[in-house]
Amino acid sequence: MKIRQQVPAHPMKIDPSRHTVVESPRQTRVRGEYDVLVAGGGAAGIGAALAAARSGAKTVLLERHGMLGGVWTAGLLNPLFDWQKKGWLVDELVTRLKARGAWTAWKPERDWWCFDTEVMKNVLDQWFLESGIEVLFHAPVVDAITDGGRVQGAVIESKAGREALLAKVSIDASGDGDLAAFAGAAFDLGREVDGLCQPMTLMFEIDGLPPAFNQETSEWLHDALAKSLRELRLPYALPFGRVNYAPWIINLPRAGAAAVQHTHHYRVGALDTAATSLAMMEGRRLAAEAVEIMRGIPGLEKVRLVQTAAAMGIREARRIAGAYRLSMEDLQAGRRFDDAVTTGGFGVDIHEPAPGAGVPSGHHAPMKAYEIPYRCLVPSGVDGLLTAGRCISGSHEAHASYRVTGTAMGMGQGAGLAAAWAAKEGRSVGTLDGAELRRRLAERGAIFLG
Repeated sequence: MKIRQQVPAHPMKIDPSRHTVVESPRQTRVRGEYDVLVAGGGAAGIGAALAAARSGAKTVLLERHGMLGGVWTAGLLNPLFDWQKKGWLVDELVTRLKARGAWTAWKPERDWWCFDTEVMKNVLDQWFLESGIEVLFHAPVVDAITDGGRVQGAVIESKAGREALLAKVSIDASGDGDLAAFAGAAFDLGREVDGLCQPMTLMFEIDGLPPAFNQETSEWLHDALAKSLRELRLPYALPFGRVNYAPWIINLPRAGAAAVQHTHHYRVGALDTAATSLAMMEGRRLAAEAVEIMRGIPGLEKVRLVQTAAAMGIREARRIAGAYRLSMEDLQAGRRFDDAVTTGGFGVDIHEPAPGAGVPSGHHAPMKAYEIPYRCLVPSGVDGLLTAGRCISGSHEAHASYRVTGTAMGMGQGAGLAAAWAAKEGRSVGTLDGAELRRRLAERGAIFLG
């Protein structure tokens, strides 16, 4: 016997101008209540959720993809940049990858290390299952729940429909600052001179490289590809001009396999779904073209395109305005903070937002190792919410250093510990003692500069 079910329609009215649709009031089912809610399952969200759960908080993590890891897994990004001198959960992740034989040096002189993407997925799954964290995949955040001037959770939409999740404290680790923006937090977007963000990149993986392929031979391959691309003058951008960008061939812990950072898409905003969709399609085409070029180089005839990333690699989107704005001056001074949650040591890596426009980017500007204060994680004018990862409060130039994944996970573990503390004591996140938070992080193995 067939059982027929029907989802009730939500009444709407199309405005006569046909520019808007008017929705009638709706009641959204509450799926659950939590101490800490984490929006985003990338590096920052992983650190945040694990730190909160380790502190005894009932924790839920919401992720729009079907896996943990964010740009590491859905984005195929390697290496794991700036993981050193973070300690605690960052070190534990590296230990777990090493135990699985999924950790290898790419550029030892820079201490750049790579991991096996599929093993990373499995390691993260098992880690979260051990930690008792509720994980919801394919559950993008579509709104913030605010009441009495305080964020009280998030709304998701999935195959189960529209659902609300209530939380004492929420953490925006979405990368793009989605939850904070839905909550009404102010944000900056792009560089000050013209509002442009760094270009996007669609990563891809190849195999079939010669057995002797290593860091030394990869320099030869890099030069050969750069020469071929210069001669062909391929348009490694959407319709906004041409740029010759030599690829990075990044060794993976599998014989003959590498991740490739190559395609760049300029003047495409991460908040523009249509433009990002076109960039994804263009990126897949360019990846296939690049592999064909490789196959024409003697010794590389067996190179094969294994996969392109399921997610575009977004370098820059919203930077949420916070109680403190990390600046380029802070990086140049190698500034320490009493309320630091982690350290940063990656260079100022600004991929030129508009090649040929005559605007100096500040790429690789001089800097020193620095610390990131808790205040950068506390949005201005919004309570009950913290940020972690590349959407924290900072300038375009400073962001180009702290945006990398090792630093993001370090921020996440600070945000998660703070969120659990605030939830347990019923405190506003803005009233927590940052120096005490730093001390608690250090007790758990987090590393600081001094």
